[in-house]
Amino acid sequence: MGIKDLLRFMKPYVEPVHIKKYAGKRVGIDAYSWLHKGAYSCSMELCLNLEGGKKLQYLNYFMHRINLLRHYKITPVVVFDGGNLPCKSGTEDERHRRRKTNRDQAMLKLKEGNVAGAVELFQRAVSITPSMAHQLIQILESENIEFVVAPYEADAQLAYLASLEEEKSGIVAVISEDSDLLAYGCPAVFFKMDSFGNGQEVVLDHVFSSATHVPSFRHLNRDLFTGMCVLAGCDFLPSVPGIGITKAYNLVSKYRDLDRVLSMLKFEKGDQVPEDYTKSFKEAVAVFYHARIYDVSLKRTKHLKPIPEQLLQFLDEELDFLGPEILPSLATAVAQGSIDPCTMEAFNLFPSMVNHVSTANIKKICGPFSRQKASAQASKDGSFLAISSSKTRKETTVVEMKQASDEQKQCPFMDDKECIEEAVALQNLLCPSISTRKMVGKEKNSQQKEVLKVPDNNPFRKRKVEEIEPDEMESVTEQISEVTEVESLEVVCTTPESQKSVESKPVKRIELRKVTNERKVKRSNCQSSENKKNSILNFFSRV
Repeated sequence: MGIKDLLRFMKPYVEPVHIKKYAGKRVGIDAYSWLHKGAYSCSMELCLNLEGGKKLQYLNYFMHRINLLRHYKITPVVVFDGGNLPCKSGTEDERHRRRKTNRDQAMLKLKEGNVAGAVELFQRAVSITPSMAHQLIQILESENIEFVVAPYEADAQLAYLASLEEEKSGIVAVISEDSDLLAYGCPAVFFKMDSFGNGQEVVLDHVFSSATHVPSFRHLNRDLFTGMCVLAGCDFLPSVPGIGITKAYNLVSKYRDLDRVLSMLKFEKGDQVPEDYTKSFKEAVAVFYHARIYDVSLKRTKHLKPIPEQLLQFLDEELDFLGPEILPSLATAVAQGSIDPCTMEAFNLFPSMVNHVSTANIKKICGPFSRQKASAQASKDGSFLAISSSKTRKETTVVEMKQASDEQKQCPFMDDKECIEEAVALQNLLCPSISTRKMVGKEKNSQQKEVLKVPDNNPFRKRKVEEIEPDEMESVTEQISEVTEVESLEVVCTTPESQKSVESKPVKRIELRKVTNERKVKRSNCQSSENKKNSILNFFSRV
């Protein structure tokens, strides 16, 4: 990633600093560098697409650092990568191949039960997708944090912002892990920032003006420095075998002319230098100078610097290696994060927000920093692209309508499938989904239930039979049975003890049953004796 071994070679110019150095300033952030570092903590969940809160840890990582900057009164300007450059296709294919290999090896480790080894390989296999970046964009919108999605390389967009004055929405430094920013000419780059704000800084003015540090760059200018970086090997052109950063520095310092360096390189390396290396070298250098960026004031893309006529003639006016030109409406939609910069299709805004990043999660991720403070700070410093939630839908609708009209002009006949896709995309952008409304209704009902819930401790309230527990029902029936049995006894007299004491002892159920049985036996005996007497008298009377 970036120029190989450049930071190690420029170690004498690296100074340890704290981020509070830029208090009250506007600082650019390479979004994908923080997203990659944040994804290490949840790499296995991302690679296996596991559900759960841990899968969104990369958002916590990112917003923690955003809050750290805001704590030191720094205005962050987040820049995302856009589409892939054609001249970078070889690098992207190699990275994809390595990620796939690491993922396959991680799956084998996981089957063997070696979780630690699998996690280490998953960290090398994880990749940041536009949908992951879009989830972060939704949080940035809710927090009124400035952001922009570059048409292609975020480094070029950051270099463009660094070239502007701060009053014109420019930035004074860039926080990144990519050494390409030095080749782009960023005046100050902040590397390896930790969770406390400590990091390492490289200032290009100090590099070109220092007379004591070794290696010395006083005799080099910006053109020679960028040519040295391309010779050492970059994302747009691999180096010639045997040429590293030290050898490239020696060649540039010795000849101080890039054309002479290329001719001497061809002479020394012979067949090891590809036939089209000179053209590829010129194109790679042109990317660092003339990459396509988005101009927010013009609402369209343009080159980082105008392309000179001499270079256009050398390239036969073929600029496809800088990426195809994007229509202004599409470029604006990409910059605002409304459409995928790779597929140019609209994101499904509302379901992704409801299913993956809820409002509660946003509060946890964003921390205690208030939204009003963020908006006040952004309005005070002047915003590059501060997109609020209320304006997003209107602006996105206009962009999509313009996009649809441009496509109809270019292609007047559309298939039914394309019409359906366009209608679905516009519907998703114009109105919330039904599932979102249902969830909101459920939340309101649950809140009303919680508010109306009163503790059930009123002893005078008449309870329904359904509310009485079964244990209470049994105790009540036993008491009722005891009372009925006592009332069934025809007790005429009362004992003086019962009149004197209010707390009389309750009569047990078993004793009452015994008393009733004894009285029944006595009555039956009396009746039987009287029957006997009557039968004897009747007998003698007959005689």
